[in-house]
Amino acid sequence: MAEESNAGDEGGLCLCQTDSYLRQLTTTVVSCTRVEPSTKQPAAAGKGKSKDKGAKDKGGQAPEPSPAAPAAGTSYEVVLAETPMFPESGGQPCDQGQLLVLGADGDAPAAVVNVSAVMWREGVLVHVTDAPLEPGCRVEARIDWERRFDHMQQHTGQHVLSAVADLLWGADTASWELHPLDPGAHAGGDYGCVSVDLTLAQMSAEQLLELEARTNAELRALRAVQPLVLDPRDPGDAERMGALRTDPCFRGSLPPPDKIKGGRLRLVQVEGLDINACGGTHVRSTGEVQLLKLVGAERTRGHTRVRFMSGGRALAALAGCLSREAALTAKLTCPPARQEVMVDSLLRDRRDGSKARKLLAAELASLLGRALALEAASPSTPSSTPSLPPPPPQSDDGRTSNRGSSAPTSAAPAAPAPSSSGGGGGGGGGGRAWAVLHRPAADLDFLGALATAALEAGPGLRALLLTADDTEPGAVPQSRKPGVEDSVEVTFLVAGDPDLAKTAGARVAEALGGRGGGRPGRYQGKAVGLFRLPGAQQAFRDAVADAGLL
Repeated sequence: MAEESNAGDEGGLCLCQTDSYLRQLTTTVVSCTRVEPSTKQPAAAGKGKSKDKGAKDKGGQAPEPSPAAPAAGTSYEVVLAETPMFPESGGQPCDQGQLLVLGADGDAPAAVVNVSAVMWREGVLVHVTDAPLEPGCRVEARIDWERRFDHMQQHTGQHVLSAVADLLWGADTASWELHPLDPGAHAGGDYGCVSVDLTLAQMSAEQLLELEARTNAELRALRAVQPLVLDPRDPGDAERMGALRTDPCFRGSLPPPDKIKGGRLRLVQVEGLDINACGGTHVRSTGEVQLLKLVGAERTRGHTRVRFMSGGRALAALAGCLSREAALTAKLTCPPARQEVMVDSLLRDRRDGSKARKLLAAELASLLGRALALEAASPSTPSSTPSLPPPPPQSDDGRTSNRGSSAPTSAAPAAPAPSSSGGGGGGGGGGRAWAVLHRPAADLDFLGALATAALEAGPGLRALLLTADDTEPGAVPQSRKPGVEDSVEVTFLVAGDPDLAKTAGARVAEALGGRGGGRPGRYQGKAVGLFRLPGAQQAFRDAVADAGLL
């Protein structure tokens, strides 16, 4: 083959279109062009569209789509004298692979260049690579066979499914789409379904079951699959093309001779079932598809979109399902047949438990709020940080634990404040007009309910500083030394008189190194670092003092 042919023969066919099992060959680099970095990514998959039954791409040849841009970073477009690789077209993604630069002795490769995409550009097949190659050098082109064979299984599976849909209900295939497997998504359970749009307004569950059963029966029939290449300029091929129009297995339509790229028409024949114009790669026998599994169907623009997976994809999905089933059996301690009932029960318990926890949290917040108001109103309470409840129980190793504690707790010792005779502080009745409380493992909703209860129960309260952290409920608190940084998230709420709440809230937010805001009488926010809490409490007391409440 002459170098100018660029991997296609005189009829414009790629080598892989005559032999889909060609995995590698030795060839020569014709040219190499640098491609500037681009943010655009190569298209993941093409989409074949046709109004005719099962037609994939005009003339059965690989059309020339808009050139896909290389991945971000410098890449190169390499033209080879010939190539085993398939360019993206007709709904089938392109091949990927490697180009091994052959050394002088022809043995060990001097370098390996990766091919990320193959495409037509102005009638020439180009390979997008991650490194340049010197024109004239000899390379061994190797395709990613696992990717190629997967595409072959899915594509042949689509032909058989489309043919069966036509036989059963006279449904045409309006379009189809195949995406290459994404290893990351594959590991997460997304096995890359193939979609086929059938010209049926809707399909019942029974019809879908029948479609799957009949398709798998055809796959088990081990029908031969082979390409047919016809040249309308040849009298014999022209006569055969005429006979195709009356063949019950033929689907679609034949393009006019002047519309056939390169002068030759490529079709794919599934023996005794289907003949269709197609430029893609296929297996040799329907048995190599192994199986086809429908995984869903939906209505779209007057058609029914059927999603399926074939061969290795279906087997991988089954393996994943069985693995997850075994894990669920072990975790739920029940057989697979009862797992749905068990999960329903667990979800119901979870919903009921969530409702109960919300009710208990609201009740606890109300109790703590009233207790805080009562403590602030007590004439015996000194005008400093409120007195704390008895310390939480200790664990066996002597460390303090807040497990099971339902009373207010302080995150850090409060700095002493000057005493005032009569406990005035602006609260009336000898109590205080302000209060400070820290609650571990709580959130802003809890603090809000607590503040509402405290202000309602204590009309003399004019300012509250309520803080919480995101530690786990019941967790043993870590030992904290003053000034030692930590990554605990702190939520704060300053409530009371609107002007005082705004002034004190801004000081608290600044002391915590966070931000805040809110409506009149409520200033709230978040910050990181429980070690800053003593400073924030002191900033609040300073604001209270400036307001004449100390």
